[in-house]
Amino acid sequence: MKHPFLLFLLLVFLPGRLYAQTTPRTLPPPTSASPAAPDGPLTLQQALQTGLGQSLLVQTGRLEVERQRALSRTGYDLPRTVVDYQVGQISGPLRDQSLNIVQQSALPGVYGAQRRLLEGQIMTAEQRVRSQRRELVHAIRSTYYELLVSYRRAALLRQQDSLYRRAARAARIRYQTGETNRLEQVSAEARMRELQNQLAIVLTNRQVQQQQLGVLLNLGRPAAIDTTAAAVAPLSPTDTTTLTAASNPTLALLEQEIDVSKRQTKVEQLRRLPDLRLGYFTQTINKENGFHVAQAGIAVPLLGGIQKARIQAAQLSEQAAEAQLRYATTQLNGQLAGLRQQLGRARASLTYYEQTALPQARLILNTAEKSFRAGDIDYVEYVVNTKPAWQIRTAYLEQVRQYNELALSLQTLTGPDVP
Repeated sequence: MKHPFLLFLLLVFLPGRLYAQTTPRTLPPPTSASPAAPDGPLTLQQALQTGLGQSLLVQTGRLEVERQRALSRTGYDLPRTVVDYQVGQISGPLRDQSLNIVQQSALPGVYGAQRRLLEGQIMTAEQRVRSQRRELVHAIRSTYYELLVSYRRAALLRQQDSLYRRAARAARIRYQTGETNRLEQVSAEARMRELQNQLAIVLTNRQVQQQQLGVLLNLGRPAAIDTTAAAVAPLSPTDTTTLTAASNPTLALLEQEIDVSKRQTKVEQLRRLPDLRLGYFTQTINKENGFHVAQAGIAVPLLGGIQKARIQAAQLSEQAAEAQLRYATTQLNGQLAGLRQQLGRARASLTYYEQTALPQARLILNTAEKSFRAGDIDYVEYVVNTKPAWQIRTAYLEQVRQYNELALSLQTLTGPDVP
């Protein structure tokens, strides 16, 4: 009986060969080598490009997208073909053979729904990568502007230290010549050492921030930035648009999860339909060939309540995803309204400092410096008179930091994605 054996071999080995020839190749595994970061201090744009290109978190998200794409090809996965071969005394005393082939399959609509569900999971993975990129961009921007403010603080303390050093030197000379008392000289020395301590703290914090930025960029070393950049984060009209799924990846991800839940519900509903069974049977009877039988039937579940429970669970998951989207939308809109109010107040405060307070501080320092050099005031008076000016400059840098924090949070909520 040669033909049944030949048919058996074709059924067993041919599908595997066809699958191997038609299955698309997957992407090669990622290499450990990362694109080299630009030499020298990084601008903000260079830092963003480096971080997005070398971040291990983003690379992991991209691999998850590729994994979902590979799984999408399993949407039309048919059950295994059952092939039974018998040899022996089947229908009589003589040695006979039989071959039985059965294939079970769901209706075509089920496989189509499964494929659409897997495609929806690909889009979910892509939205997660988008959300991860947005979080990384916010972290890089925030650390970058914190570094810029730290550089400004260090420069301010150095300037203050330089002025007080000169004043302390003058106070020491006056004390040595008998023009002033010991208190003025001790006060000058104490003030100088206090500034040196504050500067050391700022420099240490700056080193920590450089290390943090290097980790975010996956550089393997502390990051150096362009210190000539403006310390105030800019805002464009595209950064303050309405909160939508197009502008906010969190909402986009939640909307996509609702879509996946609906596709899952559709799949579970279609799985209530019966499966189809097709078969072919051939055998010899007393060594006589030519006995063939075609089979057709359906497979139905005996316990229909199980699939009904799965449908109910999928519908509940869909409702939960919709409720989560409504909750997130309410929360983010409230956060956005609060940010806009705070940002308006912070912008007005910056304008006050830049147009009024800082020029006044500059005038105070210049006037006090001239008066001290001329001998019109002593060191204690000089410190007391210049203290408001340094407080104004320090408060301005703190206001810049707060404004940047608000502006970057607003960009994260409604700003465009960084390419």
